Amino acid sequence: MAAPFLSVHIIPGYVDGFVFTWELTRNFIDPAPWTFYVEQGPAVDGPWTVLSPGLVGVAIWADNLKRVFNKNRVLFFRLRLVTTEATYYSEVITPYGDLPRRDYLIVKDIMRREILQQQKLSGVRAMLWCKSTWGTKCTACVDPFTGDIMTSNCADCMGQGIVPPYHGPYEIWVTFSTDQKNTEQSAEGAGLKQDYNWTVRMIGFPYVHDNDIILDIASDKRYIVDGVANELEIRRVPVIQMIGVHELPVSDPAYKLNTSQEQEGCVFP
Repeated sequence: MAAPFLSVHIIPGYVDGFVFTWELTRNFIDPAPWTFYVEQGPAVDGPWTVLSPGLVGVAIWADNLKRVFNKNRVLFFRLRLVTTEATYYSEVITPYGDLPRRDYLIVKDIMRREILQQQKLSGVRAMLWCKSTWGTKCTACVDPFTGDIMTSNCADCMGQGIVPPYHGPYEIWVTFSTDQKNTEQSAEGAGLKQDYNWTVRMIGFPYVHDNDIILDIASDKRYIVDGVANELEIRRVPVIQMIGVHELPVSDPAYKLNTSQEQEGCVFP
């Protein structure tokens, strides 16, 4: 069977080890749940050793293993996906495909310093849900003929039209700007309304996209992403992200998202 992996990357983290991210093709239709395993081998053809526990409902994993490298050592990794219908394997990748090793280590150190500042002074702990771009179409609310989403309050897909609608959550550190008021005429003609917007600063992983959800753990408030810009890149790899967000009302389906994260290695220190 054709492998459903659209991309697999190893990106710098601010701790020991590597951070693995992956994405499936949009036409992947095997029913959930999907269980992913990160595997490591000494050569491109293995033998393969399983590094991760079974990862369900996520598309990012950090192994946080401290490794000692010499100049000649090359590591090889792949993803294994197990569904109720088949087992799939990604292409084999190496850690420094996107960055030379020296630049990779520079990125790690910049991220480490950013996280240290957030932990000691400016940041707050948060959780990130990434909107799914692949999955099975929701049979409860998607019109089978037009493909239109019939309700935003669907219990299965939360109005996204895909099951599951999000993957995560991933624990992150962020720095919120002061609130910015946006006053405009309401659509209902009831007068002026004020929307509050913020800019959120965080390191380059997990990479954030529009319509992802950020939860401020201390206040239990949810924010939706409506713009992302990379403040710092090294060789096109995001190092520091600046994210525009606005607060969601408590009636939004995002408040139904589960805040627990039990998967080993998915919560970043």
